[in-house]
Amino acid sequence: MQDIVNILIMGGTSDANKIAEGLKKIDGIYTITTTTTNYGSELAKEHSNKVISRQDNNETLEDIIKNNNISILIDATHPFAVNATKRALQVSKDLNIPYIRYERPQKIYENAIYVKDFEEASVRALELSKKNIMYLAGIKNLKNVAEIIGKDRLIARVLPVSINDALNILPSKNIISMQGIFSKELNKYLIMDYNCDVIITKDSGNSGGLNEKVMGAIEANATPIIVERPKMNYPLKFDKIDDLVNYIVNHIKI
Repeated sequence: MQDIVNILIMGGTSDANKIAEGLKKIDGIYTITTTTTNYGSELAKEHSNKVISRQDNNETLEDIIKNNNISILIDATHPFAVNATKRALQVSKDLNIPYIRYERPQKIYENAIYVKDFEEASVRALELSKKNIMYLAGIKNLKNVAEIIGKDRLIARVLPVSINDALNILPSKNIISMQGIFSKELNKYLIMDYNCDVIITKDSGNSGGLNEKVMGAIEANATPIIVERPKMNYPLKFDKIDDLVNYIVNHIKI
């Protein structure tokens, strides 16, 4: 039995930082968090013993696990980071180390329309909307959505780091550049001010600001269209951080 258990947390989310914070307090555990960006790495440094930014690091996930003598892999990536999760599942199997998935709790909204992907979301939005459509789901799928809905009626809120990419897709008057988890009230008034009657977002959970988006839309008399999370089969999954931490303490020899 080794004196220290090295745990790798695939992060880049606020959930991952909370998990690292909880595990870091336990004697015998050393936490290493990976992030996809240098910005995420700076945020994670407050919570984890060690942080690796994949933005400037050429190591594969397998390399990181081997080089840091990892005993447990915790996948706390975003619910829509499907490729990262598939890779984590395969690597943990290949290296024969435990894989634990943390996924944000889900809440079903009766007043929302759920769809399987952004193409379906765009088509449904066009069917329902008589005004503008607000897109609140990150830069990755914006181009595909804009191609279906058109540039004139689509309003997109993106992170400041994504503004240049967004300007290649939409006119500047249709782009809102802001960062943060926003209040229901701010979402409501943005939707109203931009004359939108439909929003497109994804099931990113409460920690991704979903509740504030949906409630803001409903109060603004706009229909929320939510892209469902990808469905994956996990060997072990938690949706409460305390339960995950307690499982590790009670089931892993430290």
